[in-house]
Amino acid sequence: MLQLLTKSVFISALLLSQGWAMDQRELTIKAAYLFRLSLFVEWPPSRLNPTGSEPMHFCVADDQAMLESLKTVLAGKSINQHKIEVIEVQPRDNLSACHLLYLPRHIQTPKPFLQAVASHPVLTVGETEAFYRQGGMIYLYNKENRIRFAINEQAAKGAGLELRAQLLHLADQPP
Repeated sequence: MLQLLTKSVFISALLLSQGWAMDQRELTIKAAYLFRLSLFVEWPPSRLNPTGSEPMHFCVADDQAMLESLKTVLAGKSINQHKIEVIEVQPRDNLSACHLLYLPRHIQTPKPFLQAVASHPVLTVGETEAFYRQGGMIYLYNKENRIRFAINEQAAKGAGLELRAQLLHLADQPP
């Protein structure tokens, strides 16, 4: 009986660790996506000083695991000499201070976040169709075990962001 219990615990631990590893892998890939996507975005000079003297704020809405993954993946990285700072945010925070705002899959009502940044040059990236339909800019989704993205170019232009042609060319149509 003890041997059976030990095997059960071992198998459960193994399955949980594989699930954790897959989750970590997906978070790492998404963090890399956020960094790479931001390399193809131009923020207005009024929002991001071209001298690189101020940090870029990558904001994560209510997702501790993604926050930690971003901090790990982006450690020591910069964009156009701007050091990247990763910040966890809530809808009541001053979201206009963000340069990039990431809304994970579990945020099913993205509207409060999107309304908070509607008139500011903040690149919004999210993982739900509701996010995309409500004016989000870059929609990350899984298709055939790969992460894909669709772009709402009108929303980005409306916020004063310029997306490079290479990024637009790589984007898919929304599913």
